[in-house]
Amino acid sequence: MSFTKVKVDERHEKLMLAIGDTIQKFTQQTPMTHDSIVGVLAFCAGAAIGQAKTRGERFELRKMADANVDFGTEATSGQSASSRLILPEHSA
Repeated sequence: MSFTKVKVDERHEKLMLAIGDTIQKFTQQTPMTHDSIVGVLAFCAGAAIGQAKTRGERFELRKMADANVDFGTEATSGQSASSRLILPEHSA
């Protein structure tokens, strides 16, 4: 098994948008800081990775997650927080 990054297809995009919408709706009711949101998403990624059966699979999934963090950072570099991606416009 060798992961590098997730190729985004329609299903991936729909899930990313649904997660973004959920975070936006939640933070309108319960404001959170940017770093808190990132921490929660990292925890959820870790929980998903932890379900892998072997240490090797967990290692490969961590590499994929790391590559996708870099990919997402590059993809949104220079965009405002009001983009259609995950972060809410204003968090307190």
